[in-house]
Amino acid sequence: MKKLIKPGLLIVGVIFILSAIFAGIMYFQGQTPRLPRVTPGGQQAQQPPATQGTASDSITAAAATKVEERTVDISFVRDRADAIEFTKVPLFKVTYQNEQPVEVIADGDQIRQLVDRLPELSGTKPAVAAKFEKQQDGFSRIIRGEPGYTVDKEKTLAAFEKKVTEDHNAQKLEIALIMSKTEGVEGFADKAKKMNFNQLIASFSTVHDADHINDENRNVNLRIAADKLDGLIVPPGGKFSFNKVVGPRTEKFGFKKAGVISQGRVIPGLGGGICQVSTTLYRAVLMGGMKIDERHNHSIYDGINYAQRGFDAAVAWGYKDFRFTNSLDIPILIACSSGKGSVKLEIFAEKKPFEEIILEARNEQKHPFQIQKKTNASLKKGETKIVHPGVHGYSIEAFRRITQSGKTREERLSKDRYLTFNRIEESNN
Repeated sequence: MKKLIKPGLLIVGVIFILSAIFAGIMYFQGQTPRLPRVTPGGQQAQQPPATQGTASDSITAAAATKVEERTVDISFVRDRADAIEFTKVPLFKVTYQNEQPVEVIADGDQIRQLVDRLPELSGTKPAVAAKFEKQQDGFSRIIRGEPGYTVDKEKTLAAFEKKVTEDHNAQKLEIALIMSKTEGVEGFADKAKKMNFNQLIASFSTVHDADHINDENRNVNLRIAADKLDGLIVPPGGKFSFNKVVGPRTEKFGFKKAGVISQGRVIPGLGGGICQVSTTLYRAVLMGGMKIDERHNHSIYDGINYAQRGFDAAVAWGYKDFRFTNSLDIPILIACSSGKGSVKLEIFAEKKPFEEIILEARNEQKHPFQIQKKTNASLKKGETKIVHPGVHGYSIEAFRRITQSGKTREERLSKDRYLTFNRIEESNN
């Protein structure tokens, strides 16, 4: 009998211990708080289902949980001297459990309402309308108005929500007020559409290398030349001259000294850089299917890495021009802009009069420079002087294939020769 009692007591003891452990687990599960979080859109994330407890457990939990509204000050900042302030905005609802915050929810509707009010409070600047003007040369132009500024609601809203998520415990929230440029309903694009320039028929962009992006003088020259082209309307049969439209490159017209090519070198010269504008225009005109009347390649290829060999267009006041005829049966509109070392040009018309245009360079040959060594007794013994670094030359042909009304024709555009300049070294050995 004693042998039976001992195992029985052991079993009872094990059951008791397991019951105690289970009861402890159930108790602590009911006491574990939820992690605080922020939901800026006002949508509360789903919580895991609560474990079932007794009626007295539910009463205790309800008594220990409360929800309070929390207000904050909000400042939309455009710059240090300009801010839009809101005080004591009821933005958050905080849930407490046993006096501890366990959840923070932001009112998404309140956020949206504040952002929607910003345009009327921020002193936005209205846009000045674009205008149409006829010119004495028979061309006409759409002149851009002054851009206006308005609140970018979506970007400001995103900045607001990000700030709320990152800093929901703050007493004051500072949010960047993001503004955007606008042409308004009477801007350049709207005016162009009303005049039936609805179809983009050709475009091209160029970007110079990193050494020229921050060349301020060169960027000034790009902007002046680009502005002279921008908005120009060339009628059917109209003959365009780059030099005539852009004018002389003088200080009087705002041009600065920047790099120009001369005798195989890049040296400072007034209007330096505007060949990038004429090159960008040349490529777009080619893609627009129009007739080229005059075009010159640069004397050397070094220094014009924004252009493909065979498709550049050098200009120089008085003796090198870029000219084309609008050989289409419809007028075209040129839109041109510049940035840091960059130029973008677009050509619009009421329709695209061809199916496809392909440009191709062929038969390229490189003409390497030779090294010429000369004696210069005025140098120190063993000293070497580089008189000219040397420039490789190239010859190349450019072609254009136009597919129109199902028929394809090809034309040779040019046969170019970029000059070779030998490397010249002087020494006293």
